[in-house]
Amino acid sequence: MRVIRILLITFILAGILGGGYYIYQKYYLFSKSSALDLIAPDAVFVFETDKPVFVWNQLMSQPFWERMSDMPSLQNAAKQLQHLDSLFGQDGEMEKTLRGNQFVLSMHPVGKEEFDFLYAIAIGPGADFEFLEKLESNLPTLSQINTRNYSNVTIKEFQSLDLDRNLSYTLLNNVLIVSYTSFLVEEAIRYSQNSGIENFRSRYKELFEAQPSTKGMGVFRVSSQGVSRLVEGISRNQDLDMIKSFGRSNIAANLELKFSDEKIIFDGLAVFVDGKEVNLSHPTQSQSKELNKFVSNRTAAYFNYNLQSPRQLKSIQDTGFQYKSTLKGDIDKNLVQRGFLEDLTGELGYMLFEIAGAEQQDRVLLIQTESPDQQIRLLKQFNSGMDKMDLSLVPVDYYRDQEIFVVVAEEFPAHLFEGKFVGFPDTYITALNGYLIFANSSKAMKVYLDDYFNDNTWGKTVAFKNMLESMVNDAGFNMTVNIPKFYSSLVEISSPNWKAFFQKYAPQLTSIDLMALHVRQQDKGNRVNLEFGYNPQPIKTVSDVVLSENRSVQFDKLLVYGPRSIQNFVDRSTEFVVQDEDFVLHLLSSDGEPVFSFPLEEKITGAIYQVDYFKNGKLQLLFATSDKVYILDRLGNLVSGFPVNPVGDEQIIHLNLVDYNNDRDYRYFLSTDEGNLYLLDREGRGLDGWNPKSVNAALTTKPAHHRIAGVGDRMIALASDGQLYFFNRRGEGELGSPIRLGTGIESDYILVERGSARDTRVVTITADGEIVHVNLQGEVAFRNQLERPDRESRFSLVKDQKDDRYLFTVHEFNKVSILNPEGKALFVLDIFSENLTFQYFSFGADRNIFVVVDRDQEFVYLYNLKGELLNSRPLGGTGTIDLRHSASQNEYVIYVREGNKFKEYKLPL
Repeated sequence: MRVIRILLITFILAGILGGGYYIYQKYYLFSKSSALDLIAPDAVFVFETDKPVFVWNQLMSQPFWERMSDMPSLQNAAKQLQHLDSLFGQDGEMEKTLRGNQFVLSMHPVGKEEFDFLYAIAIGPGADFEFLEKLESNLPTLSQINTRNYSNVTIKEFQSLDLDRNLSYTLLNNVLIVSYTSFLVEEAIRYSQNSGIENFRSRYKELFEAQPSTKGMGVFRVSSQGVSRLVEGISRNQDLDMIKSFGRSNIAANLELKFSDEKIIFDGLAVFVDGKEVNLSHPTQSQSKELNKFVSNRTAAYFNYNLQSPRQLKSIQDTGFQYKSTLKGDIDKNLVQRGFLEDLTGELGYMLFEIAGAEQQDRVLLIQTESPDQQIRLLKQFNSGMDKMDLSLVPVDYYRDQEIFVVVAEEFPAHLFEGKFVGFPDTYITALNGYLIFANSSKAMKVYLDDYFNDNTWGKTVAFKNMLESMVNDAGFNMTVNIPKFYSSLVEISSPNWKAFFQKYAPQLTSIDLMALHVRQQDKGNRVNLEFGYNPQPIKTVSDVVLSENRSVQFDKLLVYGPRSIQNFVDRSTEFVVQDEDFVLHLLSSDGEPVFSFPLEEKITGAIYQVDYFKNGKLQLLFATSDKVYILDRLGNLVSGFPVNPVGDEQIIHLNLVDYNNDRDYRYFLSTDEGNLYLLDREGRGLDGWNPKSVNAALTTKPAHHRIAGVGDRMIALASDGQLYFFNRRGEGELGSPIRLGTGIESDYILVERGSARDTRVVTITADGEIVHVNLQGEVAFRNQLERPDRESRFSLVKDQKDDRYLFTVHEFNKVSILNPEGKALFVLDIFSENLTFQYFSFGADRNIFVVVDRDQEFVYLYNLKGELLNSRPLGGTGTIDLRHSASQNEYVIYVREGNKFKEYKLPL
C-alpha cells in the first residue's frame, strides 16, 4: 500500500544511490550548491546529516529495531541495503563514499492525506567513484531507466517490477534529487532555476542563523506548521483546535539526533519564526512533583506549565483563537480586574484522558492557587453575573463530598488563558487541596475525582514511574504522551487509510511507549529536549494463568448474597457484606475477620449503601429486603426507627439512595413488583407526590436521581413495558414523559452526560434488540436495530462499576456476543448455558474486564475486551463478584462467594 511505502526513508536508499551515481558519472558539474536551497517550505521536517550510512547502522543497532523491523517496509529496506552493500564489495565502501557529503531528507504533503519523501545529496569534488560502473552494470533484472525533460532538465525514471512506482531523479549542479513522487523532483528544479521563490531555508531563516550546519549524527529542522500539516493530513476530522493552535504559534527548532539507553533523543534550541520573544522562566522552587499526585492514570497526554505567573502565557497566546468579545469582556471585568490571576502560582496541568471508541475526549485542567476559596467565590460570582442570579442560587452538584458547579460558556478556559486549553463546551469546576479543577463534562469531573480519591494517579502508582521521570522540574513547559493510551485516540481521528495502517502495526508502533517534551528558558533561547522512550523487552506470549486463593473465610451456611464492598470510615479500608441462606448478614473486615452478624427475615434486595445518618462522620449500612428498609450502625445495631415497611403488601425490588445537596438529608427511592415508586424521607416516611407514584409496570433497574449541571434534577424510572419516565423532585412528570422505547425492556440504562438537556442521553436496549438514545427533553435521538439471531435471543446493556462505560450483549442458546456502544462486535464466546450474569469493570481504556458468571455450573470467567480469557481455569463462584484495581500494587483483587466460602484472588498485571 502506498501509504506504508512512503513512511520510511531507507526503503528507497538503494534506488537513490544506484541512480544517483549513474547520473553523477554522466553529468556531474562541480559548481557547489546546498541541497537545502532546493527544499520547499511546506516540508513537514528536514533531516540533514553528513553520515547517512552511519546513522542507518546506529538505527539498526538499537534495541527497539528488532520489534520495529517486523514491519515489511523496514524489512525490505534492510534487504535492499544488504544487496547494495554487496555491490560495493562489503568493505564499508558505501559508507566511505557518502561520508562527508550533505544528505538531506525532507517530507512533504503530496495529496489530501498522502506524504512522500524527497532525498537530496550534495556531492563534493574529489571523491573516488570507480564503483559506479559496477552499479550501472548490475541493475536488477526486468528493470530499465527512461528519460524525459522538464524545464530543459533531464529527469530519469527507474522502473522495476520490484517497485509499484517509478523512482525519479535528476542532477542539479552538484545536488542529486530523488523521489518516488515526480512532482517533488520537478519542484526542486523550479527552486534551482528561480532564486526568488521562497524555499525552506529562506522561510525558516532563523533556524539556519541559529545553526548553519549539521552536527553529530544529524539535525532535524522542524516547525509547528509542518507538524500541523502532518496531523491534519492523517486526520479524517479537520476540527483540530489544539493542532491548529500549535501550527499558528510559528515555533521552529533544530534538534540533534541522539540515541541512549532505551531512548531516542532530539535535543536543541527552539526559535520563533516571527522573531518574538517568549518568557518561559519558572519559579525557583517547582511544585511539579506535588502536581504529579493529581495526574490521573487515565491520562494519555499531559501538558504542564511551570511558570512564575500565568500572565506569561500571553507571550505564547494563540492569536488565531476566535474569542467571543462579550465573554472575553466579562472575564476581564469580573475576574482579571478583580485579581483572579494574582493568586494563581503559574503551575498548570492539562490532561487529555484516554478514550474508548467514539466517546468524547475527557479533559481536565489543574490550576494551582494560593487562595482556592477566594477563587471559587470569584468564579461563582462571575457565573451568577452571567445569568443575573443570586450567588446562593448558582446550581451545584456534589460528588465525593466535592461541590461542583458549571460555567455554561463555550471555551471558558481558553478565553481566560490566552487561547490555551481548548475543548470545553461547558466548564465544570471544583476545588481540591490547593488546586482549581476544570473539567469539560460532569462525567470527566466525576471520573477524575474517583481516580484522585482512589490513589489512581501518577504520584501514587509504581507502574507510572516512567511518567514521573519524564517530567523535568526546571522546565517551563513539559508535555508527556503515554503512547499506548494515546494510540486509541490516534486511531479514532485517523482517515481510513491511515487508520488501517495504525491498526495493522499497533504492536510495533506502540513499542515506542513514551514521548516527553521539555522546554527550558536559557540565556540563548529556549532549550528543547524531545525524547521517545521504548520498551526493549520482546512482546511476551501470555502463559496460562491459574489464580490461587489469597484469602478464604468459611461460614456454617451457604452464602446467597454478596460480596458487596464498603469502606471503613475510620481507616478507609475495604470491608465486605455477605448473607447466608438463613438470611444472616455478616460484615467482614479487610482481613476477613468478622465484625458483626445480624439476622434478617428475608434476602437482601439490590445494593448496600453507606449513610452518615447522624451527620458525625460515622457511617451506617442502608439496605432493603423484599418488605423492609434497614439501617445498621457499625456495631450491628439498628438505627432508631428502623426497619420501616413503607410498601404494605407489595414487594420491594429496587432501592436507591438520594442526597440532593450532599447535606445528608437523605431520600430513599424504592420501586415495587407492582410498578409503584416510593420516595421516603431520611426517617423512612413517604413523601407527597411519591406515596406511591404508579408507572404501571415493574422497573428493570433501580429508579434514580440525576443532577446534571446546567440542566437540573431528573428522577428517572425505566419500566419493563418499554416506557421511560422523567419526573421532577415533586413527582410531577416532565414534558414528554413517558417516552415509549419499545414493546418491552429487560435491561439496564446508562446516562451519558454531555452538558445540555438536548445532548445528554439515556441509552438502553429493548427486548427486541433495538438500541435507543433519548435526550432529557424527552426526544428519541437515535435508534439502531441490531440483528436478532432468533426469537429466544436476549439483549442487555452492561454498565461498568462507575456507570461510566457500557457494552451490549446478545445471548443466544449456545453463544454470547459482546458489542461496543456502537453495536459492533468486540468478541464472541461459545457458552452453553441459559443462566448467565454479566459484569463489566473498567479502570481505563487498556484495563477492562468482562465477567461472565455461569450460575448453573457455578463458574466465573474473566475476559479482556479482546475476548482473551485472563484465567485459564475458571474460578468457582455462585454469584456476582466484586473486583478492585490496586494501582499501587499493579494488580486486580477479585472477591467471590463459592458455596459457604468468601474468597479473595489476586491477578497481577
